[in-house]
Amino acid sequence: MTSQQVAEKSERSLGELLIAVVLVALLMASFIYYFFKHQGQLTRAGFESVSHVFSARINGIHAQWFMDSQPNFVVIEASLTSKMEKVMVPVNQAGWVDVQNPTLRCQNIWQYVMESPLEYMKKSIGAVLVQSHGKKMISYCQYSLPSGEYFTYQIDNGKVNFQQKVE
Repeated sequence: MTSQQVAEKSERSLGELLIAVVLVALLMASFIYYFFKHQGQLTRAGFESVSHVFSARINGIHAQWFMDSQPNFVVIEASLTSKMEKVMVPVNQAGWVDVQNPTLRCQNIWQYVMESPLEYMKKSIGAVLVQSHGKKMISYCQYSLPSGEYFTYQIDNGKVNFQQKVE
């Protein structure tokens, strides 16, 4: 091979490498653009899934309450550490998870039900107890993300409702 042929081959290889790098960069840029464009939808769908898990666990504890002849505490197995442990979950007269201690009531309910910190995708979840005083006092916990999505847990009847952020 002559030195001119070697030079042409290296130029061609350099050109092919440059084209490949540009294509990969374009693909990465388009992926990042679409990810951030749809990140709100992903967050909403994921947090809605969290509300479904919360609801399923609430209903599971309520069903166990019926099977155990309606005690004041329902015993469930929880994975608080690396091994399974039995945990006594407090319930109200209707059999729904409730904590009588008014301090951090909703946070404690979350801990009993979800067995995890109040976090979703490295964002903290706000937990607020809302009480309305009308004809009948209604208490519910509202679990919300900083982006505005939230779901509520009605302590008296066990209903869990997911709400999207209002724009």
